[in-house]
Amino acid sequence: MAEQSGIPSVVVAGSAFKKQAEVTANDQGVPSLRVAVYPGPFDLHSDAQLRENAVKVVVPQVIEALTKPLPESASARASLKEQKVRETVFTGTIDEVNRYFSDYQWSDGMAIIPPTVERVEAFLEYTGYAPYEEIAVLPLANLRATPWNIAVNAVMAGARPEYMPIVIAAVQAIGDPAFRLAVTGGSTHSFNTFFWVNGPLARQLGIEFGQGLIAAHANQSIGRTMSLIERNIAGFRTKETQMGTFGKLQSWVLAEDEEALKRIGWQPDHVSRGFDKDASTVSAASSTFMGQNTIPSTSDPKVLMQLLAYGITYNEALASGMINSPRTLLITPTTAEVLAKGGYTKRTLIADLAETARKPTYEWTFSKVYGSYGRVFGSFDRELQRELNDPRAAKGKLPPWYPRAPGWEDIKTTPSVARHGIRILVCGDPSRNKAQVLAGGRGGSVKEVRLPANWDDLMEKAGYRPLKEFVLH
Repeated sequence: MAEQSGIPSVVVAGSAFKKQAEVTANDQGVPSLRVAVYPGPFDLHSDAQLRENAVKVVVPQVIEALTKPLPESASARASLKEQKVRETVFTGTIDEVNRYFSDYQWSDGMAIIPPTVERVEAFLEYTGYAPYEEIAVLPLANLRATPWNIAVNAVMAGARPEYMPIVIAAVQAIGDPAFRLAVTGGSTHSFNTFFWVNGPLARQLGIEFGQGLIAAHANQSIGRTMSLIERNIAGFRTKETQMGTFGKLQSWVLAEDEEALKRIGWQPDHVSRGFDKDASTVSAASSTFMGQNTIPSTSDPKVLMQLLAYGITYNEALASGMINSPRTLLITPTTAEVLAKGGYTKRTLIADLAETARKPTYEWTFSKVYGSYGRVFGSFDRELQRELNDPRAAKGKLPPWYPRAPGWEDIKTTPSVARHGIRILVCGDPSRNKAQVLAGGRGGSVKEVRLPANWDDLMEKAGYRPLKEFVLH
């Protein structure tokens, strides 16, 4: 706000993040942000190095920035030219088009389908929205996502026109402030956006929920569409505003196996969130990686729950002891069946997982202080004492995978995740005994899919069976 009022101010950023700060500021209407650069990763520097760099490197930059007049262009928001969405930007062969889009960073570097006006208009037939109607405003670029520019990215990704309602709901989901796209989209921690679809529309469109689910065409092409939308509408571009240290994976998409859920008496995810079972929804979350397999090898539901809690405890988004970091737990139908036969529902399973997934407070504090947050919380001994006095730390709750050595009852443990941070999705190969924990960033959202009034006619022409045939009774 100071910059927009013409008052000089300075942002201090790491050396790799100067460009991100400048681009982000420009998108917010501050085209000449002053940035003071701290050299290198400050978390790895000693206190003496921090003081020296602050005094000799950062402070002189701050002084210069605060005493240097702002240029005229910095005191007013840059004007936006009307976007000519139907204008042809390039004409050439398929190879030339791909090279052009790659050079302008409009593609992910892989081959695209050229988004011609004719192709885009074919996609728009499958949505009940006006072509330029605002669907969401996506940070960081704060550009309007409309059916038109959403369809452009879907064409490029190789999606099919009938996937548009799913894609639009997915855009609404990441555009919801509750999702926190501005935080996860460009994070150095490489948070990857993923989606899951519930309801009859997922089954009608063939969004895979079984073996190899994220590799199916519908799942892959919708995921790629969303990655391109993050790039081209939200404005997250590698080495500028997408600062994943090791890069960022393509978004992935899955569906829940609702037929399996019905057999074992569990609720689909969207029903547990208050939607009608016949509604179709798209949910969005983020994860720092695809997860690590847990392979349950027991028919005892209590031990199986404990093994899942073990997986939750040791699959963290960051080595920083963030207890509110959500965990999305993928469970195969056969694994879920063992739990259901033992009397578990999703709700009671989540309660037991949250109670069991704990770490010794000493271990939890170690990861918190020395795993990225040490410079924030101070010395290990001081933080350990603070955590031991926290009411969440308790004696007598050592998880079952720790040995019961003499005095174990006095060891204080801290929960690895809050109950509200656990999601359970039943999917994957029904013949396998597998579970997988996806540890992610805070935030998430769910949106109901809106279909055009003539959906059944459109789908009949496209060769699909009617939607009503995919409703589970």
